Amino acid sequence: MSIKEQIIRDLKLSEKRLKHTFGVAKCARELALRHYPHLSADKMEIAALLHDFTKEYSLDEQKALCEKYNIYISPDEALSPKLYHAKTAAAIAKYVYGLDKEIESAIYYHTTGRAGMTDAEEVIYFADYIEENRTDKACVDVRNYYLAQLSAEKDPIVALKKGILYSLDTTIKYLIEEGQYICASTIEARNHFIKYLSHTKGTGI
Repeated sequence: MSIKEQIIRDLKLSEKRLKHTFGVAKCARELALRHYPHLSADKMEIAALLHDFTKEYSLDEQKALCEKYNIYISPDEALSPKLYHAKTAAAIAKYVYGLDKEIESAIYYHTTGRAGMTDAEEVIYFADYIEENRTDKACVDVRNYYLAQLSAEKDPIVALKKGILYSLDTTIKYLIEEGQYICASTIEARNHFIKYLSHTKGTGI
């Protein structure tokens, strides 16, 4: 049995979450092939399959995994329990499936992003946002914006990074409107992409 088959067998998710997970896997493969052909599309698909592995665990189950794998949750991060699943799923990838750092970090940062994201981290973060099964307005807007940038920009990397920046802006606006905690790494990620795009011809949002 391949590692991919084993992971699919082990997924214990609701029908809706499973559909999303397979959508992210498909999108991650497409993004890797389009923008970062040096990445293994197979590895990106595996990372995507694992990214929400613990998403539907209870908070107590999440905390138990954090204790088991020595995962640090800062007092600020504890204000947003939905941040736990990225860290615990990354630990599952490392300790249960023996996967490498590239996959682990792509899962770890898929919810918050961070400044200086690796190519793999960008792929999983953005695939999670724009996969075809996500129909809420924010995700549809970001997906359409990204597709428009692919047509408008000569450099597909610029199109991708503009799409990611737009998604970060969308997330931050939503969290502000909802009065929710904003992870510092999300703000740092936004500033990083602003700086990157300021040195290219594709700076307009």
